[in-house]
Formats: sequence, structure tokens, C-alpha cells
Amino acid sequence: MKLKGANVLVTGGAGFIGSWIAETLADKNNVRILDALITGKKQNIPEGVEFIKGDVRNAGDVRAAVKGVDIVFHQAANVQIPLSIEDPVFDSDVNVRGTLNVMEACRKSGVKRVVYASSSALYGNPEKIPTPETCYPDPLSPYGTSKMAGEYYTKVYSSLYGLETVSLRYFNVYGPRQNPDSPYSGVLSIFSKNIKEKRSLTVFGDGRQRRDFVNVRDVVEANILAATADGVSGEAFNIGTGIAVSINEIISMLGKIAGKNLDVMYSERRQGDARKSCADTRKAREELGFSPKIGLEEGLRELLQS
Repeated sequence: MKLKGANVLVTGGAGFIGSWIAETLADKNNVRILDALITGKKQNIPEGVEFIKGDVRNAGDVRAAVKGVDIVFHQAANVQIPLSIEDPVFDSDVNVRGTLNVMEACRKSGVKRVVYASSSALYGNPEKIPTPETCYPDPLSPYGTSKMAGEYYTKVYSSLYGLETVSLRYFNVYGPRQNPDSPYSGVLSIFSKNIKEKRSLTVFGDGRQRRDFVNVRDVVEANILAATADGVSGEAFNIGTGIAVSINEIISMLGKIAGKNLDVMYSERRQGDARKSCADTRKAREELGFSPKIGLEEGLRELLQS
């Protein structure tokens, strides 16, 4: 399967990762975006891309969006762990029922492949670090649970109905366009904004929690590989760098790039946050050919300059 001249749908395509996928593919493919613009932004939609304002929770919206489509990148989701704890029904409505709507519409309309945005949150606090895909899921939040359920649906649709599906378990994705204005946003986008506005940085916990930060451009590449690789239907892949960095180390790197000492405040650890998260990327490297190319310092520098 080639990504040239294909009819592509990106759900959540006005959001952070989805808009990067849509922009990257728009030159050589016919790209359509389905987004409810709840957290996505219209200014993120690339020129020349068809936009449908609609919600994955609405089966009719999804059916209309998948008509004539070859490949679907299902990025639409609630990605806010604290919100999933506050309102698990909403989280399930978007992430489970929304995903089921997408899978059912794709099955009935003849879509060739669905690439599903899963999450490392389904691992919880795994015993093995770096964590392989064979590690038993043990989510700490409704968000992780809903992503796990969505992933199981994609696998069943692959084995039962023959719809090709691939799940990508994102670790901590960062980069330009990530919304820093929500308290639920990625920590790096919030840190970047606060540094630009000369405000202090708030760390939840002691700052020694470690994360595998992967740049959004590498995540886009992983999605394209997952859409085109042979023999991977029904499989799940970790998408990270295989390197875990502490929040305190991140702050030190940001201070060095910004050329100043940063004011840091420590607060109580948040519910649902894993202590350490790091991807074992061997499966993605061997079966997808995925190899992240953007180093953390380079990515942080770009984030501060964006």
C-alpha cells in the first residue's frame, strides 16, 4: 500500500498530532479531516484539505466522513487523563464508542486500513522498563482503560471482519501546535509557554518521574509506516524513543537552551500519573522500520522557538 494519490481521512485532524499527519500527507494525497473542534483548532487545518465538522460520537458524521476513503488515521480522542478521572463516562463515550463508530463505518465502507492512536497509558506502572508490547496492560486511569478497549476493538475488527488495523501506542508526544492553554496539555508545551511568558514552572511530584518524549514529526512518520507496512494488521506497536528522561532533567535542558535559570515550583503528584514510562521500540523498528530521528534537545529548541 502506497501513500500517494490515496484518499485519506484523519479524525481529530484539527488537533495536535492529527494536523501534522494531514499536513504531511496533503501534497500527494486527497486528505479529509473530521473534527468537532472541541479541542482542535480550525487554524491547524492545512490549505487544500477537505474539512468536515463532525463528532466521532455521532455515527452519521463518521459514515459521511469515511465515504470513498482508503486509509483512516483515527486520532480523535479525549487525551486528558485528569479529565478522564473526573468524567469517565465522557472519556469512554469519545474513546470507546467513538472508536467503535469509526471501525464500524470503515468496515461497511470498504476502507483498506485504519491506523489507531493508542497510548502507553494502558501499561500503567509496568514492571519491565523499557516496556515491550507483550507487557500485560494495567492502566491507572479511565483514559488508559478506554485506549486499551479501543485497541482491542481494532484487533477484533482485523481478525473477525478482515479490516486491516494497526495500533500505535504513543508515549509522550511533544512539538509545535500542542495546546499549552489547557491544564491537561503535555508538560513540555506548558513549560515552553511559561518560559516564553517568564512565568514559573509547576512540577507535579518530585520531578524525578521519567518519561519517554517523542517528537511529533517522528510520530507522523510512524503513522505513515503503519499505514503502508505489509503483514502488520491487528498488531500494536510502541512509538517512543527508548530513552527515559526525568522532568528535572528536562527543566535543566530548557534552562540551558533559554540561557537562564528557571523558577520551579513543586506540587502534589497527580492521580493516574505513571512513575516511569519508556518504550521498548524493537518491534516497531523491526516490523515497521521506525527509527526516531529528532533528538530531545533539537526538539526542545524548536518548541521554544515556535
